[in-house]
Amino acid sequence: MLFHDGNEEKKQTEYGFIKKGLDKGQHCFYTTQNRQKILDEMKQFGIEDGESNELLHIVEIPEKFEDYSDMILDKVEGLPEEAKIRVVSTHYFDFDSEEKTDRMAEIEQCVDDGFEKINGNFVCSFEVKQINEELRDRFLNQLLESHKAIIFQTKEKGTELFTLP
Repeated sequence: MLFHDGNEEKKQTEYGFIKKGLDKGQHCFYTTQNRQKILDEMKQFGIEDGESNELLHIVEIPEKFEDYSDMILDKVEGLPEEAKIRVVSTHYFDFDSEEKTDRMAEIEQCVDDGFEKINGNFVCSFEVKQINEELRDRFLNQLLESHKAIIFQTKEKGTELFTLP
């Protein structure tokens, strides 16, 4: 899990993760609401053939959170089990209600429950300021239940990694 403040370092983390996977011949998935922006940014980070690379799968997600929650569960079920994969799952929604935060925690738990079937690694990326401050502690604790490691990345403090039992 990657918690960030929207800084440039988060791009280095996400795109570096994808680039290493592509260099190893792994299928790499990146979820986004803006496909072309991500392809342009990836190019700046050394992923030159993003549009034609058969190993890179840019998954466009809907603008509304409610549509995303259904779509992402379907995509996870459809991932190739035999191939080594990497997934960067971005979450650029305003998490401004308990309903949305509870649903996102449920989605994350479903991914975790099926993780053993998937031969790969996930980075779930959240911009912390998009999580309602009153809901933030509760939501972050819910997410901790379904992840193995957490990266906190801020411009002020740099990057900190915590692994969970």
